[in-house]
Amino acid sequence: MSHSLLFDRRQWLKSSAVVAAGLALGGKSRLQAQHETERFSATLGVARISGNENPYGPSQGAIMAMLQSADSACRYAFAESQQLASMIAAQNGVGADHVVMGNGSSEVLDDYATYLSRSGPGEVVTATPGYLKFTHAMAAAGSTIIAVPTTKAMVHDLAAMAAKIGPATKCVYICNPNNPTGTIVPAAELRSAVIEMAKQCPVLVDEAYLEFSDNFAGNTMAPLVAEGHNVIVARTFSKLYGMAGMRLGYGLMAPPVAAEVGKISPNFLGLLSVNAALASLADDGYAADIRRKVKAERDRLCATLVELGRAYAEPQGNFVFLHTGMPVTMFQKKMAGENVEVGRAFPPALDWCRISIGLPEEMNLCHAALKKIFAA
Repeated sequence: MSHSLLFDRRQWLKSSAVVAAGLALGGKSRLQAQHETERFSATLGVARISGNENPYGPSQGAIMAMLQSADSACRYAFAESQQLASMIAAQNGVGADHVVMGNGSSEVLDDYATYLSRSGPGEVVTATPGYLKFTHAMAAAGSTIIAVPTTKAMVHDLAAMAAKIGPATKCVYICNPNNPTGTIVPAAELRSAVIEMAKQCPVLVDEAYLEFSDNFAGNTMAPLVAEGHNVIVARTFSKLYGMAGMRLGYGLMAPPVAAEVGKISPNFLGLLSVNAALASLADDGYAADIRRKVKAERDRLCATLVELGRAYAEPQGNFVFLHTGMPVTMFQKKMAGENVEVGRAFPPALDWCRISIGLPEEMNLCHAALKKIFAA
């Protein structure tokens, strides 16, 4: 092989670190804007707004942390994982023994389902339409899923859900904001309902998208874990922090439960992922910037839907759930014909579709496609 084709890893890392350092100088630099454009161009002009991803990618600090630790990827991240758990605990007012880490919050949901299923099958109360990862895991272990329809506004019907709790109930699962509807339950109402439900069975609150909401600190149910209620809170680094491809999430729960859930999977976390997460949590400016960008595009999409006379659920995540007026499969094909990928079907809402918030260039394609399709 020619020497000109040989890949010098250390030289690449050094040059990449220089680029990352340039990005870290503050604000949206020319290089950062160029990288965002390249991410869009890499999809060949297709707007990938179907997976609820953060298209801006990890923070500049997270990228730097990954680059700097790449040469140590031969090592396990035991010490770094403990450091991350302690940092998460401190930010949520609990001890590190309340934290269970996982390769994405999906692994935490699966492990908690396994833990609950050890004593045999039962029932799980949830909302429909809703996110199915946890309920699928419980159903696979033999439990019956009691799906309670959301309200007309597509918000969790907490009173109806509470009425379904019985002797066989293993857990109540609440995704807040709800996926796919994007709606959020008012904090005081949710807190009161969760406290009452938790007196009868565990309540799992999935906050994968809550960090996009207008008031994350005021809406999180993590304080209920600190107060000792029978509540579990799940979160992920995949969404706000742009680390969907790195697979890292966590759950907050009572120490005895955390000790058992933590034994179910090896939970060997990747060094680069852990270091990226540490850098992300330390970068408040990045989180605020992403919230601002997502909200601006979310509001712009809602304005277009109003202009087109399309109904939508009031969003608080990084996506909007809209009424298509046609089978969602037909809508998907029409949007694909305009180079826009949108969300999958979420039964029973088969004439509604979830559209994720993408880069401004992607959203421009989306707006043009919506106007063309609905004008027709």
